[in-house]
Amino acid sequence: MAETQEKLIVDTLKPRAEMSELEAPPDFIQQFLEEDINVWKTLAEMLKLEGVDTIFGLLAGSTIQAELEMQRVGIKRVHVRHEQTATFAAEGWARLTGRPGVAYTGPATGITNATSGAAQGKAAGSPCIILTFGDFMMDDNRIQGQGLVRAYKAYDGITKYTTRIANPWVTPFEVKRAFRSALSPPMGPVGLEFPGECLLDSYRHGPRMQFLANYHPIAWAGKTVIPYRAADPQMLEKAMEWFFQAERPAIVAGDCIVTDNAIAELQELVALTGIPTHTRRTARGVISEYDPLNCYGRARGRVLRRSDRTLVLGLRIQYLENFGQAPFWSTEGQYIQAQNCPEHTCTGLPTNFELLGDMKTVIRQIIDWCKANGIKKPPERWNDWRAEVAAAKDHYQRLTVERTKFMEGKMPLHPDLAGKLISDFLHEELNDEVYAIADGFTAASYFTDWQKVKFAPSVLDAAETIGFGHSAGHALAFSLLNKNDRPIIAIMGDGAVGAGGMDIETCVRWDVPCVFVHENNHHVATGVQYVFSQQHFSTGVWEKDTSATLPNLRYDQMFKPLGIHTEFVEKDVEMKPALKRAFDFVRDKNKPAFVEVFIDHDVLQEIWGTGLFIMTAGNLPWDEVTPKGKELISAVWERCGPAQQGMADLSWYEGIEQYRAEKAKK
Repeated sequence: MAETQEKLIVDTLKPRAEMSELEAPPDFIQQFLEEDINVWKTLAEMLKLEGVDTIFGLLAGSTIQAELEMQRVGIKRVHVRHEQTATFAAEGWARLTGRPGVAYTGPATGITNATSGAAQGKAAGSPCIILTFGDFMMDDNRIQGQGLVRAYKAYDGITKYTTRIANPWVTPFEVKRAFRSALSPPMGPVGLEFPGECLLDSYRHGPRMQFLANYHPIAWAGKTVIPYRAADPQMLEKAMEWFFQAERPAIVAGDCIVTDNAIAELQELVALTGIPTHTRRTARGVISEYDPLNCYGRARGRVLRRSDRTLVLGLRIQYLENFGQAPFWSTEGQYIQAQNCPEHTCTGLPTNFELLGDMKTVIRQIIDWCKANGIKKPPERWNDWRAEVAAAKDHYQRLTVERTKFMEGKMPLHPDLAGKLISDFLHEELNDEVYAIADGFTAASYFTDWQKVKFAPSVLDAAETIGFGHSAGHALAFSLLNKNDRPIIAIMGDGAVGAGGMDIETCVRWDVPCVFVHENNHHVATGVQYVFSQQHFSTGVWEKDTSATLPNLRYDQMFKPLGIHTEFVEKDVEMKPALKRAFDFVRDKNKPAFVEVFIDHDVLQEIWGTGLFIMTAGNLPWDEVTPKGKELISAVWERCGPAQQGMADLSWYEGIEQYRAEKAKK
């Protein structure tokens, strides 16, 4: 009878159980693994290895140790006056470079204050990293000092994701994951929340090996890079054969041209084919707006509606592009969408082909297709179409110039004329070698169509958030990123000055050569005065019941003690000389300047003519709308379209007809 074998309790032959067969690591690796380290040193080292050289934030008790470690490894810390400026600066940095900008904030209201830049980063597709330093997890269900707010909850929906690092040992893994996610299309902000327990661990040093859980030190060697991806070759072949049969082809390009580092490729494609091209958002200027092929400004609508086949390159078609609908887009045209991820494809646009890949590679594929098919210069059969585009551009330019002639010499200054004068100055004095920031409601809308942009990236705005207060943060990003190689202009409204004006002081400390032009119409959002009557105001005091601010405030006098150059403008003839003195100062001193411009508070932002009247006052019966409101609404009613008209009280339909009939009798 065979001997009874001993019962097997533990299998020691499995791979994870073969510890006895492992060789001891070399001495230098053992020393590395046992090196004394803390979580903040680990964080600082990883940021440095990711190529981060500047961070933006506002200190709190829980941030100081992390800040010091970052500064120890050579990362510059820009200390701001309000946390929103930190996240605005980080998202602007990311939008301009395609590399993560980094902001940090302390707990509680620090976390909530920073949400503005996070939301704007999500809308703009900015791959930024937001580091939040909160209070202890053990206080999750009670309100501790500087407690209550949890970033991973507060940032839900306005970041790609925000995670709480419950165990500091996983910091390397989570940091690397954050950079990879922020850079992976669709790009966007990622938040990392370090609770108070991480602060405790910073006092208790431990062996480095604890911080390498789920992470290999080889990956510390360099930046996170997302591989380039080509479009499907067969699909691209079919798409190009179809596109080049167009009678009136057009290209529309957006932000991803910049973030995918495809500027040179788009310029080569347009020069090779001669296809009229409209560049938008951060891509403005990739094709110079002085080039007859760039159908910028007010001509863009006519050109896009006339195009029979349009190639969309790296443009997320959202609110500012009317979600692919008329009148921005042709109801008769057909489209190719080339996007770097499926999430960017607009489902409201009649799309024949969808190409997926990063813009640098996809455009190179298109260029190679063109050359392989004998295209060596712009096809002559499109000469008439190119001439039509150039004529449309000249037509709208003449119309706007003629319109502003009637505004000359009048007070208060019309913002449209102000926009023209500023644009003319930038061209005549600076040859358009300037970075520009749009940070206003009425003011910015009358500047962006006048401004001609000839290089990219050189323009930042509020993206779809349509917020304000970001100009100081964006000026910091332009200045530090480009080492003050060009001056900056920021067009601000009253809301922008109120929300972010104090960070002009930060720009003073950091030697930012920005001319902040404040177009003051003493309204955060002028327009409501036309539609709401006195019966809708509770106190009967204009400055209390509306969006008005105190009239005729001299903000230039408020900012002058900062040691910056200031100017005050009331008349059109004063604008260019004031700008000349301001830009001479910023170029000479590398310090900000502030130009206060009083503009007409009756002039409305263009959006009032395309539906804002209905959005704001549509719940009112027609009889309760003011006489001036009725006049304006009646004039723009058809332009608003059925969807927006449907927001109005039913009495408006009959009321508008009666109003027009009575007006016709008079």
